[in-house]
Amino acid sequence: MRAARLIMPGLLVSLVLPVLADEFTVSSGLDYSRGKYGTPTTSETWYVPVVAKYETGPMIYKLTIPYLRITNPSVGPDGEPLPGDCGSVEKGLGDTVASANFALLDGSRGDGLIVELIGKVKLPTADEENCLGTGKTDFSAQFDLTQAFGVISGFATLGWKKFGDPSETNLRDPIFASLGFVTRLAPATSVGAAYDWRQKVTADGDGIQEFTLFLTQRLSPSWKVQLYALKGFSDASPDSGGGLLLSHSF
Repeated sequence: MRAARLIMPGLLVSLVLPVLADEFTVSSGLDYSRGKYGTPTTSETWYVPVVAKYETGPMIYKLTIPYLRITNPSVGPDGEPLPGDCGSVEKGLGDTVASANFALLDGSRGDGLIVELIGKVKLPTADEENCLGTGKTDFSAQFDLTQAFGVISGFATLGWKKFGDPSETNLRDPIFASLGFVTRLAPATSVGAAYDWRQKVTADGDGIQEFTLFLTQRLSPSWKVQLYALKGFSDASPDSGGGLLLSHSF
């Protein structure tokens, strides 16, 4: 869910070439989602991340540290079942996510093609006893591809995730993918849409299926805001959600 959709990866993409000089960006925002996730009770999740991103040449390094507030917890921020004795409201530090991107192709050939290899690790900084995480380390690897077609750019993701298994569970290691497009309405304004899919992680669970609309507005050379709304189409996805992310580059 959040760590993957909010700053997604593949979703709120900037679709720019690697920076010529080193650049450091700090972002924060708010993500809200609600759904029943195959249960009789509606669960609500508030996700507030602090994101640090450093770009240098073909590399992008990112660290995300979130705060979580979950009402009637049933699944975690990545759509995985949660262990622990859940209360009606749980809040606190979420799992930290670190990632590194390497640009295999950066669009410099003139064909508008960007290909990135991305590795991520989720560190279990959330309290699993309070249903804020699984208490295990997760790993993922993915390819992100972006292709310009005039004023429209298409993007796609294909990846694989290795879940750490909480006690008395055996989570599957799913393949995930996304497909979408983005176009500029004005020099500082872009809009787009994406569809995200992931295999189910338990034998009796559902896969993730979500559709998202997003808008990116550059407020100044150093400030940018991203807004989005999503709709889920499976029991592993929220029924609905949305949020914003405000970024400042140095």
